[in-house]
Amino acid sequence: MNKWLKLILSIGISGVGLYYAFGQVDYDELWFHLKSVDLLWMAIATVLLIFSVAIRAERWQLLLEPIDNIRFHPLFAATMIGYFGNVVLPFRLGELLRAYTISSRKSVETSAAFGTVLLDRTVDMLGMVGTILVFGWFYPFDSGGRKIMLFIVLTTILGFGFILALGRAQSHLMERIENWSIFEKAFAHRILTIINSLVDGLTSIRSTKHVGQIVLHTIFMWVVYFSSTYAVIIATGINLSWIEVGVVLIATSLAIAVPAAPSAVGTYHAAAVYALTVYFSVERVEAQAFAVLLHAVGSIPLAIIGFIYFLRSSVHIKDISGQHIIE
Repeated sequence: MNKWLKLILSIGISGVGLYYAFGQVDYDELWFHLKSVDLLWMAIATVLLIFSVAIRAERWQLLLEPIDNIRFHPLFAATMIGYFGNVVLPFRLGELLRAYTISSRKSVETSAAFGTVLLDRTVDMLGMVGTILVFGWFYPFDSGGRKIMLFIVLTTILGFGFILALGRAQSHLMERIENWSIFEKAFAHRILTIINSLVDGLTSIRSTKHVGQIVLHTIFMWVVYFSSTYAVIIATGINLSWIEVGVVLIATSLAIAVPAAPSAVGTYHAAAVYALTVYFSVERVEAQAFAVLLHAVGSIPLAIIGFIYFLRSSVHIKDISGQHIIE
C-alpha cells in the first residue's frame, strides 16, 4: 500500500476515534473537570511512566547482550528518542529512530538493533497477554470482548513461537536465500547480510542468559503501567475498582496497536471513553477528561524528554529512511 494512502487511512481512523470520543462534548464542563484534576496524582502518574522507560531500557539491555554489551544510559536515551519519534512521526517510525540512534552511537548494526526493538515489542505483547489473562479471569467480558482477547492471546503466542522457530531455522533460511538464482550474487549477499543481522536481533532472546530477568522486567513494567493508569483515575475522581482499572488499561493498550495518527491520537481516546462509559457507566464528560489526561501523561512528558535527548544526539529526522535499516 502506498505510504500516502496509509497516512490518509491512519488519519481517517484517528478522525473516527476523535469523533466518537468528542463528537458530543460540553467544553465548559470538560474544562471544569480538567482543571479540577488532582495535580499530585498526575505527577505520580507521570513519574511512573518515566520510570517504565527505565525498566524498558534495562530490559532492552538484556535483549541486546548477546549482540553487544551496551550501557544503560545510551539505551535509555535512545528509548526516549523513540517515544519522541512515535509522537511526531507516522507509522510508528519512532521504533526505527530508536534503533538507528543506538546503532549510530555503538558498534551494533541498525538492522540488528531494529530486530531487538521488534523483539522488545513482542515481549510487550506477551506482557499484555498476561494482563489479559489476569483481568479476564476476574472481569466478565461479553462474548465479543472475549473473542477479541482470545484472538490477541493466540496471535501473540503464535508470533512468539514463530520467532523461536525462526531462530532454529536461521542457518537453513540463509542458505536458501544465498542460493536464490533470481538475485545477482553481490546483491544476494547483501540481502543475506541484512536479513541475518535482523534475525540475529529478533531472535536474540534464544541466546540470552537472562530470560528470568526479562520476564520479571516485563511483569514489573505492566505493574507500573497499571499503577500509572490507576493514579490518573484517582486524579480525575472516578471511582473504579482495581479490576476495572485493569480493563481500562487493556482497552487503551490495545488501541495503541491500531494504525492511526502519531501517538495513537483518537483511537486511544475512543478506547478510554468506550471502556468507561459502556462497561462502567461513567459520565461521558468525566470519561473524556480522563482520556485527555491519560493520553497527555503518556505522550507529552516522554516526548519532551525524548526531544531533549534528540537535540543532544547526532541523529536527524532525515536519517530515518528505509536504507538505514539495511546498513
